[in-house]
Amino acid sequence: MSTDIDDHATAATAAAGGAPQLGKHRIEALVDGIFAVAMTLLVIDLRLPEHAHLATSEQLRDALVELVPNLYSWLVSFVVLAIFWMANHRLYSHVRHVDGALLWSTILMLGGVSLLPFASAVNSTMASQLAQLVYSSVMIVIALGALLVSHHIYRHPELCAHPMDRATWRGATVRTGGLIVIAALAVPLAGWLPGYANFAYLLIFALRPLAGLLGRAAPNRPA
Repeated sequence: MSTDIDDHATAATAAAGGAPQLGKHRIEALVDGIFAVAMTLLVIDLRLPEHAHLATSEQLRDALVELVPNLYSWLVSFVVLAIFWMANHRLYSHVRHVDGALLWSTILMLGGVSLLPFASAVNSTMASQLAQLVYSSVMIVIALGALLVSHHIYRHPELCAHPMDRATWRGATVRTGGLIVIAALAVPLAGWLPGYANFAYLLIFALRPLAGLLGRAAPNRPA
């Protein structure tokens, strides 16, 4: 109820002085919903073989060992989605209202998010370069959408309650761009080391310290 009131108040206030403005709360709700569904769907691929005869502890152990690739793919996908959700939450904390370009950039990101459970299932089913290409391509779509969101918020301070400074924008760009590089590198790695390419995603934990260093080094110029 308060969300609708805020949205109508934003539009009414803007209409009094010019073109109506779009409140951010509905797109934030859509983001939360799609991320929640995608993160839940990831677990569907974690299941024991339907027709397996698990009469002993040894048989159960062997079945669980066979699930290790699926488990690792779930872990990578879940962590990456969590990182993108938190990043989007931080980005939208700057925003007072949205425009069409920001909405479409966010929807591009959400399109990739909705595809990730499928891509994760493909990647865990077969250790091949093609499967890794499917997975990495979806990761790159999500990252490109997030890059467009952060760039648009930085370049349009009129949308913001608290305009984004250059250091924050540069940090977000380094983290998201770094993930694109990691996803791209995982594809040839899958050709050289089938079944091990997803270990490249461990590099994501180095991105935040790197972004922090580069963000502090960047001169804090206005957009």
